[in-house]
Amino acid sequence: MKRVLFVCTGNTCRSPMAEAILREKAVKGGFRLEVRSAGISAMNGASPSDAALQVMKEKGIDHSSHRSRALCEEWVDWADLILTMTPAHKQMLIRYYPEAVDKSHTLKEYTLGDAQKEKVKTLQRLEAELETRRALLEKARKEGDHLREKDLQVELKEREVSSASLRKEVNEMLSRMDVADPFGGDVEEYRRCAAEIEVQVEKLLDRWKNERKS
Repeated sequence: MKRVLFVCTGNTCRSPMAEAILREKAVKGGFRLEVRSAGISAMNGASPSDAALQVMKEKGIDHSSHRSRALCEEWVDWADLILTMTPAHKQMLIRYYPEAVDKSHTLKEYTLGDAQKEKVKTLQRLEAELETRRALLEKARKEGDHLREKDLQVELKEREVSSASLRKEVNEMLSRMDVADPFGGDVEEYRRCAAEIEVQVEKLLDRWKNERKS
């Protein structure tokens, strides 16, 4: 049985809605999951926001028994998969619990399509190649190898040009990795947030369906 932990800030809005939506859809889809949620800066024992409860009720989900929970080592160890609402949550999580790095993702990052993931990997490879050539260029300068230095400058410029458009595309894509915080907003903001989470949860379940078939 897969154990999933959603993480946001206060554990009264986004992560409880994600927890409730995934649990509901998992049951209907025949997935055996345990789902929990917690907050990076949560106080233990707070009820979900009224708007979050209203939006869940509109979806036929009663999550009124939820109480906020501060993220802790026990729950990090418990989880097979940790999904955060923003890259900032993920960074904080890994800072506190570096051992969880391989199982921690933003929700939107985890549900990226194969083509999008390949673009990220391609850019990472290009960035690694650029760093290698920068190091070689610095070495050539220190050694006074002017011919090698000139060749490396040409190679470096060519690779920087070829990676520029991909870098822009990937950075724009990654900049949209946040699930916006509705805290303090009206019910309509909570509805938009819940709808955004629901789309990602459906992508998540589709991914698991495909993995189950293969």
